[in-house]
Order: sequence, then C-alpha cells, then structure tokens
Amino acid sequence: MSTGVRAVITGIGVVAPNGLSTEDYWSATVKGRSGLDRINRFEPSRYPVRVAGEISSFTPEEHLPNRLLPQTDRVTQLALTASDSALRDAGLSTETLPDYAMGVVTSTAAGGFEFGQGELAKLWGK
Repeated sequence: MSTGVRAVITGIGVVAPNGLSTEDYWSATVKGRSGLDRINRFEPSRYPVRVAGEISSFTPEEHLPNRLLPQTDRVTQLALTASDSALRDAGLSTETLPDYAMGVVTSTAAGGFEFGQGELAKLWGK
C-alpha cells in the first residue's frame, strides 16, 4: 500500500553496549568490540545465560530531565536518549519545528518489564 508519502531518515542516534554515541559505537564495531560481558544489573547465577549486552555506562540523569526519571523505565530512557542524539545528528531542534511536524517510531520485542514489575509490586504491596 503506497500513499505517496516518503519517510526520510535524517539523523542517527545510538545507545548500545559498545558505545553511547554513533561515533563510539562505530569505532567499537570496526574494532570488533561487541559489548557483551557478564551480567551485572542482577545476580545471574540461577539462570543458564550469564552474558548479555548491558549498557552499563549509561546514566539517565546525564541525558534526561529529572522530571522524566521516576515515570520512565530504563528501556524508555535509552530510547529517548537515542532519539535526542538522532535529532542533534540531523541538525533539528524541536523548538523550531511546528507541532506534529515529525514522528518517532520505536519498537521492541521485549522491554519495559522493569518499570511494569515495579508498578505491579506497588499495586499488590498495598
């Protein structure tokens, strides 16, 4: 189905285990550094897999306004940070564009569970 409207990718933002910027990510990738390491966010000993691509050097407070921190989970914080980087890479500023002049598409097969689990614990812990 074609509507005649084209999407244009004007900027790239990366937040990955082997780089918190497009440049760092690309440099690590070219050098063969994957970013895989032993899991540190939780104790993985009871699970069969103990290696993952954690983004351990990411600190949300360095990238996002304080008001967003309590209402977003880590996956959302990573996505917002990558989106900000993509806008900067494109030379765009949300202040100079009309409302609804651009869109963002995000997708994940799994994510947001950490936040959801916390909310369920609060709900059922009352």
